Amino acid sequence: MASTYSTRLKLELIGSGEQSNSWGNTTNNTLSRSLEEAIAGVLAINLNGVSSPLTLTSGNGPVVAASNQARSAAIRFHNFTTAFTVNFPAVEKIYYIINDGTGNATLTLDVGGTGSSANQQILSPGQKLYAATDGTSWYPLETSSSTWRTVTAATDNVFAGENIFVNTSSNTVNLTLPTTPPVGSEVRFMDLADNFDSNALTITPGGSDKVFGAAAPGTVSTEGAAFSLVYTGATYGWKITEK
Repeated sequence: MASTYSTRLKLELIGSGEQSNSWGNTTNNTLSRSLEEAIAGVLAINLNGVSSPLTLTSGNGPVVAASNQARSAAIRFHNFTTAFTVNFPAVEKIYYIINDGTGNATLTLDVGGTGSSANQQILSPGQKLYAATDGTSWYPLETSSSTWRTVTAATDNVFAGENIFVNTSSNTVNLTLPTTPPVGSEVRFMDLADNFDSNALTITPGGSDKVFGAAAPGTVSTEGAAFSLVYTGATYGWKITEK
């Protein structure tokens, strides 16, 4: 009976009566490479020049990390500056994910590569995620807060998980929210210069989503305002959680 491979980590399972006098090598390779990578492996993936979406490799047996990227315990994605999607295998596993991108490098983690927001988790630049997946959905165990960035331009896009200092000292600012992000996605805003009463902040929903109860731009003109918006789904859209 030939070897088979486990579903989650692709460990080699030696068939009965197989690999006489050589099974020790397979067992040692499984312990020293496959299990060590799954428990303590930290893999860095350079996304420079890579097309999105990237589907993580998941080769069978004690292969090198590049042939089974999905097996590693921790994965750091780096050297990218625009939104990127990574497809993860549709199997149960726990991961520690690091978005080391810069600029507008949001990182969408898609279980099974379905393209559905129900199977995704989005990390903004600098954000880290410790989460379990059952092969269909993500269950965050711990998510770090993203760093704060300052916006002064008249228009800009914001991404799920971002923290935004909005400076309207010189002009009004219109920020567009991401379209239909995963439910529970949050964006935080703060009136950096206490100037919203003179130059207001306008928040525009993405697509047909709602913000402040309407599928239309909403205006914040309260001096010193600081608040969070959480995406609740298609029915109610973005709702305020803090004022």
